[in-house]
Formats: sequence, C-alpha cells, structure tokens
Amino acid sequence: MTENVMRKVELFASNKNLIHKKFVWDYHLMSVLSGMVYTMENKEADIDAMKNSLKVLKKNTGVFSPFRSGDRLFIVSKMALSADPEKYIKDVVSVYGKIKKGRIMSDSFMVVAAANIVDAGRQNDADEIVDKFNKILKTMKKDHPVLTGRDDMPLAISLAMTDRSVEDIAAELEENYKILKTRFKGNSDSVQGLAEVLTLQEGTPAEKAGKVIEIYDTFKANHRKYSREYGLASLGALIGSDKDSETLVKEICETERYLASQKGMGMSIMGKSDRLMFAALIVADCEGYAGKGIKDPIIVETLQTIIAMEVMLVVVATSAATSSSH
Repeated sequence: MTENVMRKVELFASNKNLIHKKFVWDYHLMSVLSGMVYTMENKEADIDAMKNSLKVLKKNTGVFSPFRSGDRLFIVSKMALSADPEKYIKDVVSVYGKIKKGRIMSDSFMVVAAANIVDAGRQNDADEIVDKFNKILKTMKKDHPVLTGRDDMPLAISLAMTDRSVEDIAAELEENYKILKTRFKGNSDSVQGLAEVLTLQEGTPAEKAGKVIEIYDTFKANHRKYSREYGLASLGALIGSDKDSETLVKEICETERYLASQKGMGMSIMGKSDRLMFAALIVADCEGYAGKGIKDPIIVETLQTIIAMEVMLVVVATSAATSSSH
C-alpha cells in the first residue's frame, strides 16, 4: 500500500465521520457517499459550505423533490465543492428536467445522471446528450428489458457524453455482457453494470473482460470475497493497471485492512466485501489505473452499494424486531 493510498483512506474515513457527526439526522450510510464525493476530489469535507448549500438547495427545490430525499447529502456535497452552489443546483435541476421528461418515476439515479453532465461542463449540450442517452437506453432495453432500469442511467449518461455512436456503444455493451456472463452466471444485473463501465474504457472487449475476470479470480484465490450481487462493476476501474493481478489484489486487500482499522469503518457500518469494493475504488483513483470518466463509475458504484447496504440493514432490523416480538 502506497503512502498516497494510505492518506486517501484516512481522508475518506475522516470525511465520512465528520459529515456524519454534523449531519446526524441524515442516514448514516449517506455520510459514506458524501465522504467519497469529497475524497475523490482530494478535499476535506467543508461543513460550513455544506450547510450553506443545504439552504440553497431548499430554496431552489420543492419539499418532495428527489433532490431533498434521503440521498440529499450527495448533491449537497457536489454543490459545496462547486464555485457557485446556486448556479450548480440550478444547472443540475434544469438538466434533470430534460432527463425526467416523459418518465413517471424519479429517483437519486436521475439526480446523479444530471450531475454527471454538469460536472463535465456539458450542460449547454444537455439536449443532444439526453437524446443520445435515451437512444442508448432504448437499445439496452431491447437487448435486456428486465435488467435495464433507472440504476443504469448515470453510466448511460457517461456513455452518451463520449464521441462513439449509439450503434457502436450498443454493440460493445452486448459483447462485453456476453463475455462476462461466461464467468459471472446468475448475476445478470451486476454484469450489465460492469459491461457499462468497461465500455467507458479503452481496449477490446476480450482484453477488458479478460482482465476483470483475471482480477476477480485472483481475489477468490486469495480467499477474499468480492461481491457479485452489487459492486461488481467497480472491478472495471482496475483494468488499466500494469501490475500483475496478484500484486494488485494484495495491495487492495492491504488497503481494505487499513480501512477497517479506521474509526467508523468497522463491521457496524459495512462488511468486509463492502470495504473491499471501497478499497479497490480508492486504489484505482490514487494510482490512475482507469481512463477518463473514472469518477462517475466510482460515485455510481458507491451509491448503488449504499442503497444495497441500506436494504440489507432494513432487512436485518426487521428480522431482529420480529424475533424480539416472539
């Protein structure tokens, strides 16, 4: 584990703990997401800026807006990091409206998708990007109607911002998916997310998918479980590494153990497989393994993992309550 990785682990834990302490009424797990937003920018959490951004958010959005849901710390962190929080939220809300058009449901994934466009400085191209995005989703739904959902939106937006044609994107998505399914049977939804992340990266489908499978198998050979239910797509952030898989996996495992030693990062907040995913993302970000667009997959995978962890905790809490009533 390099000193750079060590410092980023410490920054991640510090940011998460500070945000949770100051926004105690928000979901505890949302402080993990917010902490990751700051950490990916190599910044310490600015609580005063976040509190000011929360006021600006309330002024510019309605009470029942998805921007003010339980995931609000994500957008609040983004606003606080921007040069002009009010302009930032107005731009994101405007782009969100373009994505939402024609859709009944709305959720945090749409907010993340809109933020992706604004973060890339492409809000003036939003109409063109959203049109391409809708075409990409249409082809994805044609190929995989059951698998394709709102959680695909942020990465589909990232794909829409590339110079590649819809046809080229759709063809590679399907090729990546088919190759990955030969190894990851029974985890179709996670495989589709991984296929999307790989499509954002350079290289042939065979090369990229082969590297991911090799890394996953190396984790398994080292008796470390890398979640196939969620978080699998984060492996796509590692394919640019020029290290052999054994060296890379050992570095990530060492990073996970160091993350576990940090205050607030123990089993009470996340399990080993969750921490392993965060460790992989931190290593990928620190050492620049992936190409352009890496921060979007990192934030999306963090959000998806947080949501999955929330569901898990609700199930555990419900089971405990049921047991105690008997």
